[in-house]
Amino acid sequence: MKNKLLNRLSIPPSNKTEIQAILFIIFCWLGMVLLVNPWGNFPLNDDWAYAKTVQSVLEKGDFELSGWTATNLFSQVWWGALFCLPFGFSFTALRCSTLIIGLIGILATYGLLREANTSRKLAFLGTLLIVVNPIYFALSNTFMSDVPFFGFAASSLYLLIRGWRRDSTFELVMGLLLAIVALLTRQVGLAIFLAFGLAYLSKNGINFQNLLKAFSVIFLGLSTQIIYQKWLELTFKTPKLYGNQINMLLRGLQNDWGLILGNFFEKTLYSLIYLGLFIFPFIIIYFLAEFSNFSPKNKKTILFIISGFCIYLMTSFLGKGVQMPLVTNILDPFGIGPLTLRDTFLGFNQLPRPLSLKIFWLVLTAIGLVGAALLIYYFFLTLKKMLGHAHKFKFKENWLGVLIFSTIIIYAPPILLLQEGFFDRYLIILMPLFLMLVANYQKHFRIPKLSSRTIAFFLTFLFISGGLTVASTHDYISWNRVRWQALDYLTQELKISPNNIDGGFEFNGWYLYNDEYILTPSKSWWWVDKDNYIISFGLLTGYKEIKQYSLSKWLPIGPKNLLILQKVP
Repeated sequence: MKNKLLNRLSIPPSNKTEIQAILFIIFCWLGMVLLVNPWGNFPLNDDWAYAKTVQSVLEKGDFELSGWTATNLFSQVWWGALFCLPFGFSFTALRCSTLIIGLIGILATYGLLREANTSRKLAFLGTLLIVVNPIYFALSNTFMSDVPFFGFAASSLYLLIRGWRRDSTFELVMGLLLAIVALLTRQVGLAIFLAFGLAYLSKNGINFQNLLKAFSVIFLGLSTQIIYQKWLELTFKTPKLYGNQINMLLRGLQNDWGLILGNFFEKTLYSLIYLGLFIFPFIIIYFLAEFSNFSPKNKKTILFIISGFCIYLMTSFLGKGVQMPLVTNILDPFGIGPLTLRDTFLGFNQLPRPLSLKIFWLVLTAIGLVGAALLIYYFFLTLKKMLGHAHKFKFKENWLGVLIFSTIIIYAPPILLLQEGFFDRYLIILMPLFLMLVANYQKHFRIPKLSSRTIAFFLTFLFISGGLTVASTHDYISWNRVRWQALDYLTQELKISPNNIDGGFEFNGWYLYNDEYILTPSKSWWWVDKDNYIISFGLLTGYKEIKQYSLSKWLPIGPKNLLILQKVP
């Protein structure tokens, strides 16, 4: 009797494996965070603008968006405020809020891969690719909106898929509620509602009743966005740059269609190179498993097409001298960025790029090109399968493929059509979707047991990626910490007013942002009033050095010192 009771209470071996995988993922995440040491009460990138709203909520009880805010931001503000409640407003507390939702997004990714018929081992390894991703991890150490959106959106998709698989109304409702939370973080969350509606019709068939249900979900998302926008307008809270990307997209669509399509295909290729690099080991494992089932003739044909495509692109890239980083913002030639001080941002001081650094980025570009070719391969195979041209395929049975595919093709085109304002951080939400796309397509193929050589390759990729991600994120936070030490010296010890300092984008935004600011030739940049003092990585004409700080760096590239400069009369 006692043994039977213990057997009932004991955890099945399969669940133990799941728990061990999840605990290891959490351990890796926390270990990387501790190594980076993200603590410090200073802003990074655009998050000063988002932090101002949190500060307004906590100190004034008023939801007041900064004019620099382009996203909905509503959910993220309240999430961040929750973490500030115990000890008051601070950027450290806001970073903690993003690190937690970043971890939730990672665990949701593991769940999504399991729901997409991925084995435990491959789901575990695929999730670790998100953990060590430099863009995702670096953003998780800020209060930028990209990772909170990722966490809310991935959790929403996970619950929606689980709800459908298990016929659970509760999980479906919770998934839709989280979709609203994601939408109220970033407007692109509408993609979840639209994709869900299409997948619902795919799963249940097209008739009047199902059309009504699918449209009701889409209407839920659209009405949420419209009501929120109207509320901002009626309460005079609409930021100056609200929906700025949408406005840029509409302006861009007024150009010549040749220019529009050229820009679209270029950004698409660049995005696929990034994504192909970031999830390269995962794609290779699946491709080789499928490739082993092909006939000798098909093997030659596929290898010829993929290798020809890669060789053509590599030749084009090498001929033009193009290599990663291809898109601006988080990934920088010297690691993690952006380097938002005036001298480097505007190109007054060019940092030296050793040959070894150029070779490093060239190798990554080549790997990304191969990954991009395989992503294109799987993208069109999935499209072909969805349209019913593959052997023994039934459209209704692949509602999950429709959901994944639809989310990608609804989310991606608006950001890829941007002529300006397209950043690499917009791509992180596509990583779990492409991982699922590959895994879901391959569900009918038997994935052989991973050999020790394959696991060693995967682990080597993870170890190198993780090491570079941690080191570059550490250096990014470290130089910013020193920057604010220098600014504290000016403002607190020398009693210099922020109006007389150009402290870089974040400092200027935090202290000097003004909706009515007009940049003139007499101004430095970014809301500067008087640039009598400048924080810089190097010397500038018309200024003298009054103090120098050494930067604590783990990577032997990028700036080594930070200077306080004073204008010469």
